[in-house]
Amino acid sequence: MLRARPLILLLTACAASAAQAGTLNLNGLSGGANVFTFGDFSSSGSDVEGALVAGGNVTLSGYSVNALDRDAYGNPGYALVAGGKLTLDSGSINNGLAYVGGKLTLSSAAQPPLSSTRPVDFAQAQAQYTSMSTALAKVGATGTAAAQWGGIKLAGSGKGGVDVFNVSSDLFAGSTWWQLQDLVPGETLVFNVAGKAGSFNNGNIGFQPLDGYNVLFNFYEATTVNVNSVIGSILAPLATVQGGSGVVHGNVIANAWAASTQIDADHTFKTVDIAGLDLGTPTVKGTSGTVPEPGSIALLLGGIVAAAVARRRRR
Repeated sequence: MLRARPLILLLTACAASAAQAGTLNLNGLSGGANVFTFGDFSSSGSDVEGALVAGGNVTLSGYSVNALDRDAYGNPGYALVAGGKLTLDSGSINNGLAYVGGKLTLSSAAQPPLSSTRPVDFAQAQAQYTSMSTALAKVGATGTAAAQWGGIKLAGSGKGGVDVFNVSSDLFAGSTWWQLQDLVPGETLVFNVAGKAGSFNNGNIGFQPLDGYNVLFNFYEATTVNVNSVIGSILAPLATVQGGSGVVHGNVIANAWAASTQIDADHTFKTVDIAGLDLGTPTVKGTSGTVPEPGSIALLLGGIVAAAVARRRRR
């Protein structure tokens, strides 16, 4: 009986691990695009350094796309995907294919090589990213973020890996500085941001203190997000992103984009396992079955343990 104990402990640990962690991957259906919207994308006098993928109409003026050759959906892949019309008045689409589902109108701009294949199902992507945002918002906080004397006091768990913070949308809107403590350089910081109207920079806060971290702002309730400059990726599946001058350093996944803010390809979000993240039961691509739920895995392993114990008793 005693000899079976290591097996029991090992399988119990495996079951607990399977039940407690989910993988947060922003680049699945987005294909690694620098910016991905389910609906329209419109901007002028700016650029996105990587690929631009939008399910609706894309309207650009004085705009550059994918100058850094960060294609979506493979390499060579797509520099731009427009599910609807594409209108480009002065600018360039660089280093990749373009898919245009509607009318193509170019003025003072060269035509990129075109593909007739749309690389993504936007309805599926919208459902997946909305579900992801909701699930992420349910993960328990491991750190605290609070307003203090006009700034933000950010305190992590001190353990590294991943720290999750639950904040309100007005925290970033009105703050001017940061105080960081108990954070490990390079760790992942997830901000679950509550509120219908998200905002950055109204208090002229700089995000340089977050430069050394893998950062995601999850606007799981917002229908609008006003953004100027920020270091970190943005997940806002219900929101139209608005803004003026400035730079977003990271990925953007949103319902729509109507801003002149520049989008840079640095600080893109790195895939990470997050304890307590339940993304449901994904279908295994290429099969008719599904990945077993954590509870099913636990029951299966429990059966293995019981069988092992029974065999030990018969000896």
